[in-house]
Amino acid sequence: MWEREREWRHVDSLLRTVGGGAGGTLLVDGEPGAGRTRLLAEAADAAAERHLTVVRGSPEDMGELIPCGMLFQALDLRFEPAAGDDAGASRTRTLERLRAGFEERATRPMLAVLDDLHGADPMTLMVLRALHHVLAPRPIGWLLSRSTVLEHGRAAFLFDLLEREGAARVELEPLSPQAAAGLMTEALGVPPDPATLAWVVGAAGGNPLLINELLAGLRDEGLLGALIDGAGLPHAHVPHRLRMVVRRWIDTLSTGARNLVETVAVLGRSFSPEQAASLLGITPAALLPLVEESMAAGILTADAHGLTFRHELVRLVVATRIPRPVRHALLDQFGVRARSLPVSRPPAGAGLGHVVALLDTAIAEGRLQEAEQLVKESLADSDSVNGVVELRGVLADILYLTGRIEEALREAETVLAVPDLPGQVRDRAILVRLYALAHRPDSGSSVRAYAHEVMEGAARHGPGATVAALVALAVTEWDEGRLSTALAFAEDARRLAGTGESGVHHYDALLVSAALLMDIHRLDEALAILREARADMSAHGHLAWLADVSALEARAELAAGRFDSAVTEAERALDLATALGTPLSVMGANAVLATVALRRGDLRAATRYVMEGAGGPLDGQTRHALLTAQVAEVRDGPLSAMTLLAGLPGPRGRQRSMLTMEPSAGAWMVRIALATDDRPAAEAVLATAEALSRANPEFATLVASAAHARGLLDGDRDALTRAAEQTDDLWARASAAEDLGVLLVAAGRHEDAAGHLDRALAIYQDIGSARDSARVRRRLRGMGVRHRHWSYAQRPVTGWESLTETERNISLLVADGWTNRQIAEQTFISVHTVAFHLRHVYRKLQINSRIELVRLVVTQGRAET
Repeated sequence: MWEREREWRHVDSLLRTVGGGAGGTLLVDGEPGAGRTRLLAEAADAAAERHLTVVRGSPEDMGELIPCGMLFQALDLRFEPAAGDDAGASRTRTLERLRAGFEERATRPMLAVLDDLHGADPMTLMVLRALHHVLAPRPIGWLLSRSTVLEHGRAAFLFDLLEREGAARVELEPLSPQAAAGLMTEALGVPPDPATLAWVVGAAGGNPLLINELLAGLRDEGLLGALIDGAGLPHAHVPHRLRMVVRRWIDTLSTGARNLVETVAVLGRSFSPEQAASLLGITPAALLPLVEESMAAGILTADAHGLTFRHELVRLVVATRIPRPVRHALLDQFGVRARSLPVSRPPAGAGLGHVVALLDTAIAEGRLQEAEQLVKESLADSDSVNGVVELRGVLADILYLTGRIEEALREAETVLAVPDLPGQVRDRAILVRLYALAHRPDSGSSVRAYAHEVMEGAARHGPGATVAALVALAVTEWDEGRLSTALAFAEDARRLAGTGESGVHHYDALLVSAALLMDIHRLDEALAILREARADMSAHGHLAWLADVSALEARAELAAGRFDSAVTEAERALDLATALGTPLSVMGANAVLATVALRRGDLRAATRYVMEGAGGPLDGQTRHALLTAQVAEVRDGPLSAMTLLAGLPGPRGRQRSMLTMEPSAGAWMVRIALATDDRPAAEAVLATAEALSRANPEFATLVASAAHARGLLDGDRDALTRAAEQTDDLWARASAAEDLGVLLVAAGRHEDAAGHLDRALAIYQDIGSARDSARVRRRLRGMGVRHRHWSYAQRPVTGWESLTETERNISLLVADGWTNRQIAEQTFISVHTVAFHLRHVYRKLQINSRIELVRLVVTQGRAET
C-alpha cells in the first residue's frame, strides 16, 4: 500500500480523468529519494490494470545521446536524423514524428509516464511543451516528474508553465514521523521505539529511499535486531546497500565537487563556506560552482548557519568512506589552517579598541597562540595603564581557553583589583574568574558567594558576566549534589546566552548544560544542545570550542553504548585540540578512549590513554582519578585501586563528585572495598550514593546507582533487581544484572542466575564490551552452563546447538565485528586456531561467509534472549 495517500489521490484523479476519455497532466516534484520513481511506477501499474495504454521514459544516466531520446524510447520509435536538416527543420521533423507516434497509441486512453525531467535535454522539454498543445484533444494523461533540488532551470520553468495552464501539481515532502513509523514497522515487524524512530527520521531527513535502503541493508547483513532493540545503528555501521546509493549520488559529481563533499564531511553536518574554501585551498569565488553543483545533486543545501548536508546519513556514509588517517589529517589541516591564518596586525597608530577587536576575532576563530603573541607585543608597546589592564584581561581569557586555569585566575584577579574599570574590561575579568573558580574542586562556597555578588549587581554588568555567574552556580550546585537546582541555573544561563548579547563565551553555557545532562543520562537533550552549538560555531567560524563539542559528543556516544562512534568523536576532539591549541577537552577525550579500551579488554591502550589524559584542569581530575583507579584495579587488583582513591583530596576521595558525574561508579567502589575487606569504606560509598538518591529522587540513574550499591553491600536481591530495571545506562544495567546473577549463584539458584547472567552478557556483547563479556562467559562456564542455552544433552551434528563453547564464543566475536587477530588476542589462542574453529563453525552451520555467520548469530541471540 502506497503510504502517501494525499499524493495518490492526485494520481487516482488523473487516471479517472483519462479513463473517462479526457486528457490531463499531473506534475510531481520531489528531492532525490523522495519516492517519485516509485509513485510513477505504481501509477503505471494502476493504469495498466484499468486497461489504459502506458508509455514510459526517462533520461539516460549519462545524458541523452540524441535529442528527445527519452520520448523516442517511450514510444519504441527509432530516431532517424535527416541529412542536411537545419536546427529548425530538425525540431519540426522530430515533433511531427513524435506527435504521430503518440496519436497511433492514443486510439484508447493512454498514460505517458516521464520521470526525472530535470535531466532531460532542452529539445525534449521544448517538444514536450508543444506536444501538450497539439495532443490536447486526445485522451492522454501526462504524469511528469522532476527533482526539486534545482529551484530554477528549464524543467522547473516547464512545470511552472504547465501548472499555469491548468496542470495539477504535487510535491513529495519528506515522510512524516507517522509515515516513517509505518515504513519501519513493516520492515522491523514491530513498531519502532520513539528514540529509534526520531534517530532514523532525523538522520535520513524523512527520505524514503534512504530509510528503505538503511533497513534493507541492515536486514541483509543480519543487524536489523539492533534497531528493534532501540540500540540505534550498530557501531555506526553503514550497510553496503546504503553505501551504494550514496556512492551513485556522489559519483555523478565532478572531481572538484566530489572533493568538496568528501572533505567537509569530516567537519560535521554544517560548515561555513570559508571553512570549506580554506580546507580545499581555494578562494570562496572558486568554491561557488562546486557548491552549486553539490546543491543541484541534492547533497548539500544552505540554511541560516551556512552550508549543510541535506541528510546526515549521506554525510555519515561519505565520512566513513574516507580512511581514518585521511580524516585525521583533514581535521589537523582544518585546525592548522585556522591557526596559520595570520592575526591581522593593527595599522600604525590604531587605537586600543581596534587591537582588542582583532584579538577577540582571533580568539573566537581558535588562533589562540597568535592572539597571545599579539597581546604580549601590545603590552610591551603600551604606555597606558588602562591599555595594560584591558590587554591583561584579554590575556586572562586566552590563558583560560588554553587550559592554564591558575594563571588565568591570577590575571583576572589582578585586573579586578584595579579601581574604576570600564564595564567591558571588568565583565571579561569577572567571566574568566568565575569560570576558573568553577574549575577548582572544593571551592563551592567561594564560587557561590562571588556568583551571587555578580548577579545582585547585574545592572552594572553585561549579560556575559551574568551568564558566567549562572554557569558557575550550576557547576557548584551539581558538585554538591543538588541536581535540579543546577539544571535550573544551567537552563537560565543557556536562555540568557541565547540572546546573543553575551559574546562568544555563550558556548560555555551550552557545553556545561550538555555535560550535566549527560551525567544523568538525558542524552538526547544533551546531543541536541551540542548540535545547536556546533552549527553556530561552524556558521560563525568560532573554532575555539569545537574540540570541546567533539569531546562531549564522545561521552554521549560512550554512554549510549556506541563505542565505535565514541572513539571517532574522541579522536576528532584530540585532533582539533592539538591543531587549535585548546587543551581543555583533552582529558575528557582521553577518558572516553581509556574507558572504551578498558571495556574492550585492551589494558595497554587504556593505560596509555589515562597517562595522556593526566594534567588537565582540576575539575576533570576527579573523573580522571576514578578512571585511573579502575585501570589499576584491572592491572594490579582492588587494593591498588583503593590506595589510589584513598589518596585523593577531600573526604573519602570526593565520593559525591564521583557519583554525581559517574553514577555507575558507586557499585564499583563498593565492590573493590569489599574485595579488600574494607567494609567501612563500602558503607561510606553507600551512604553517599543513598544521600544523592534521596536528594534527587527524580533522576533514575542516581536512584539505580544507590540500589546497586545497597544490593552489593547487603546481598539484597531486590535492590539489584531494581537497579537493573531502573537505570537508563546500558552498561550499568548489565553490571547490575551480572551482580544479581552472582548473588543467585551463591544462593544455589543456578537457573535464575543463568538467566540474569545471560541478560548481562547480551548487553555487554551488543555494546562491544568484550572484557565484561569474557568475564560473564567464565562465570557461566564455572556453573557448567553453555552460553545461551541450558541443555546438557549431547550436541547434534549440525546447527547452532552443535557448536562447542569456544566455537560459539568466536562466532559471537565475529558478529561484533572482530577480526581473527583481535579474536585471538581476546580469547588467548592463536590466529591459526581461530581460523581452525571458524572452519568448523562454517561446516556445522552450513554457511560460507562471515556475513552469513553474523546473520545467524544475531538471529539466534535475539530468539534466545
